[in-house]
Amino acid sequence: MDVAPSPVSLNDLDPKAELANDVERARGERDDLERQIAADREKLSSIRAALDTMVQHTWRDVFSQQQNMRDKENISSALTLGWFGNQLVAGAAFIVFAATMILAFQVTGGVIVGGAYLILALVGYFVARDQCLAPIRKTRSSYLGEDGKDIRFVAFTSYEPGLNHPLLGYDGPTNGVLEDRAWKIPGVREKEALSETFVEVIDERRANVLLTRFPDKKPTLVHADLENPFVRAYGVFFQRALERQMVTVQTQANEFRQIVGHFGARKTSDEKLKKLETELAEFDGTAAIMKQTNVPMTVRNRLLRGVVLFRLGDPAVRRGMFLVTGDHVDVTDVMQTLARASGATLLHLSFAQIKIGYVGQGASTVGRIFDTAKRSRSIIFIDEAERFFGVDGSPAYESMRKEVVQAIMTQWDSLEDRTDVWLVAAAKERAGLDDGIVARFGSLIDFNPGSFTDSQTTTVVHTGDVPDDLLEPPTLPEPVVQRSRLLSAMFAHVDTMESQGITVPRAVLIAGPSHAAKRAVIESLREQTDLPIFGGLIDNLDDALASARGAGRALVAIDVPEYAGPGAIAHLAIVIDELTTTKAPIFILATTNSAETLDPELRSRFPEFVDLAELEGPQRRELLIELLTPKPLEFDLLGSLDHLEAQSEGMTAEQLRTFVDEASRKAALRAIDAGTPDNVQVTLADFERRANDREPDPVAATKDDEAAL
Repeated sequence: MDVAPSPVSLNDLDPKAELANDVERARGERDDLERQIAADREKLSSIRAALDTMVQHTWRDVFSQQQNMRDKENISSALTLGWFGNQLVAGAAFIVFAATMILAFQVTGGVIVGGAYLILALVGYFVARDQCLAPIRKTRSSYLGEDGKDIRFVAFTSYEPGLNHPLLGYDGPTNGVLEDRAWKIPGVREKEALSETFVEVIDERRANVLLTRFPDKKPTLVHADLENPFVRAYGVFFQRALERQMVTVQTQANEFRQIVGHFGARKTSDEKLKKLETELAEFDGTAAIMKQTNVPMTVRNRLLRGVVLFRLGDPAVRRGMFLVTGDHVDVTDVMQTLARASGATLLHLSFAQIKIGYVGQGASTVGRIFDTAKRSRSIIFIDEAERFFGVDGSPAYESMRKEVVQAIMTQWDSLEDRTDVWLVAAAKERAGLDDGIVARFGSLIDFNPGSFTDSQTTTVVHTGDVPDDLLEPPTLPEPVVQRSRLLSAMFAHVDTMESQGITVPRAVLIAGPSHAAKRAVIESLREQTDLPIFGGLIDNLDDALASARGAGRALVAIDVPEYAGPGAIAHLAIVIDELTTTKAPIFILATTNSAETLDPELRSRFPEFVDLAELEGPQRRELLIELLTPKPLEFDLLGSLDHLEAQSEGMTAEQLRTFVDEASRKAALRAIDAGTPDNVQVTLADFERRANDREPDPVAATKDDEAAL
């Protein structure tokens, strides 16, 4: 009787077993690619046949251009009998012949002479046309491969900036196979080059002398070797002919690029498998080094897994690692062991290094550390991460902290596709950290003894996501609750509302320092609309948006941190404009710590704003005193504060300023109407009317809105 094995948690797996599984998966991927490439070989012959046909037509076009250019010379040569080779002898012989015929046959002889001349001129015309092609044929056979027939497709599969010729791919097909090709193409962006097919012309030394891009772009010459005599003399003819013929092989060009993609993937798979097999053979030595760390086995296994991925150059390394170490772990010793096991240089960044100095010195220090890291395999260790990424730091160092964090994020982004630099940060505890920044790290490993369980030893922090057990559901202000209910009704009934000409916003900005409060608003919208929600940082907008489009109707929660780059900001603005224009049933819920820090262009894209910065009673009282002291009041301010505070309950700072400004405007309008604009007096009644007009019964009003839907 077979017994099904019990499920095994990922954290129960030994890192060596995980690595062995990776090896098997890589072998399976390579075998799949081998089968695909075997099937592709049949297509290569048909592609070559189509390309050969195009080559024949191209050369006919080149010959036609040469003949058309030389037609006047051909006609002159035919009429003067110059095609005989010696023009004087041919002319003299014809004159003797003409005189003899005319003398012998008189008029009949003249007709014979005229007919003979026309026949000779006609024959001479075709002979001269053929002779004018001789220079092209000679130059072609002398300086082009296979007498000018070695014309190929070329497509690229990868871009490696460190090489002299960074675009790597294949050309062909030649005899049913592809050949490696490396190029450096000035003026062509590498990403564009990776998505296009090119045509290249090969000379007799198997070097490329012409390269033309197509079919995604209009046929354009991107390379011409002017030292090649044929290209120098007839390259313009040949390029024109190529451009006219390329559309006939567009389908084959696209197929060729797909096949090249398979070959490139197979090469990448071979390299990956070789690295994995080497890493598996050396695993025991790496594990022996990691055994020196004084941490529980489960934590050591996850650290060891990270080291293996770093040594392999796995793309996951780009996301970095965040360590929560507690008070019982020597994190410096752990990092030194990680560096030895990884064969990497350890570069240290602590708050003490940048705390004292002139403006900009901290960012300069960060830049130097990252520049050093790029020179060799390195680990950048950010110690005391709570002092960099904490939300409750010392006000004295706040501007400097923000400057340094911005520099870290900018430098981190500049690593692009590099996997030889690993960013690791460590903090003693999780509380008080900026969740948006921590979420940028691919994994979070908690060293605390209470977390050494299967489910908590390693917490993978998805972008924009925070473990629920770290958040306490907050009590949202009543205005926020009502706004949430109204927005939910609009999102849930978007078709009904827009059919009646009511605009439903596609973007909502939720601002406030509390991550828990922002999450509570988003969860409230999700529960009330019953729509799926996809989230992430602003850098991962496209992934979340693709998932939302796949769902049809969805909410997209995007965190917009202060350090967001201008490109990501502009992209989010464009996406909001597109959703608004197309009226797609996808709604952006953007969260930020403060609306004031947003780029004004992006801020203007949000017709709905939920401000979570509600003021407490003492805060409202203090701000009321600040706002009302300079104004001409008819009442005693200190004696009326309790009344005004009650009227402004639940307001944010922005709402409170509006509350005071509108009361002041009421008083100013009353003075103007009375003919005494210089004698404005603000009364308590101005605030009463503002409060009553603002929202007589918010709960009932919201229920009426929902009933109407």
